Amino acid sequence: MIKTRQFLLSLLFFSVLCSNSIFSGFKVPIYYTSSVSMGYDNNLFRLSDLNLDSTLLPSIVDASAFDSGYITPKLKIDYQPYIIKDLKTDFNFAYTRNHYFSSSEKSFNIFQSQIGIKFAPYQSIKFSHRYIPKYYLRNYIDHDMSKEQYEVCTFSIESFSVSYSHPLMNRNWIKLKLNNTNYFYNKSFTEFDTRIIQFEIKYYFRFLKSSNSIWYSYSDGDNISNDNGYYSTNVNRSYGEHNLGVSFKKKLRKKKTFDSFGTSFMFENRFYEAENDDDLSFSSRESALHNGRTHNEFNFSFWVDKKINQINNQFKFKYRHRNVKSDYYWVSDFKDFNKFEITYKVSFSSNLNILY
Repeated sequence: MIKTRQFLLSLLFFSVLCSNSIFSGFKVPIYYTSSVSMGYDNNLFRLSDLNLDSTLLPSIVDASAFDSGYITPKLKIDYQPYIIKDLKTDFNFAYTRNHYFSSSEKSFNIFQSQIGIKFAPYQSIKFSHRYIPKYYLRNYIDHDMSKEQYEVCTFSIESFSVSYSHPLMNRNWIKLKLNNTNYFYNKSFTEFDTRIIQFEIKYYFRFLKSSNSIWYSYSDGDNISNDNGYYSTNVNRSYGEHNLGVSFKKKLRKKKTFDSFGTSFMFENRFYEAENDDDLSFSSRESALHNGRTHNEFNFSFWVDKKINQINNQFKFKYRHRNVKSDYYWVSDFKDFNKFEITYKVSFSSNLNILY
């Protein structure tokens, strides 16, 4: 009887120790970052000069103006428990709302989540999910129903990705990423439904006491609704895309005006599949817009950061230019565009001490 009691007490003591050991890894802070961005977009709908001068502009967009101020609140939650001994697990969730003052239709929500496991410094694996329930592009003609009537064109975006980071010498590291993104359009424009598989390689390195990165990606956009029986799906809108980018960020410890500054540059080359004109199922403006079309797009951004009383402040300028090439000279008139954005962002980070 005494031995039985000793055994049970020992078992209970061991269970308590194990329990404390297991759950102690969960007793870590929950971090959060809240931010608000306020900005101005001079070409909200990415309209070409021809579109901007067109008398059809009121039919093309549902907005009081083609430019707009906007506000973007964002909340991010980050939780990093040790579920497995010596391995940090990272759970984070973010919600973003982009609200445009000149167009309620253009406003949209973004939901993001990620699970990561860190094996060592600069070595981790991450699984991510991103979802935009509804994004208003602009108004287009539904070719299955009319040749003149403009309809609202919206789509949802959902992407899943997995990435692996591996350290290199001198605090440099490399990241490989595989991403699957689905674009599903509203019922009037399902001919544009596309599934995109993207592979990206990104190299992070230190140079001249600055943090830098350079990356390349290739995307294969499969027009999954092509040839599904509707008149408008006879055009194949599949494409391939190359993307090359570089970024630079420098901290300035001796300067009081701002703490750091950075810049990034990205070049994108997209090419749509060319078809023999004799094989096209219908000859129309829509056929010409996609058949063998390519475009080169340039994205440039510059920003400065300053922390004041635990509040991070950032001013950012972004410029975007798209140049379209096609066998049909007029296509560029509809697809070329330029735009810029100016943004001021304030953010604050802290933690919730609710688990310890």
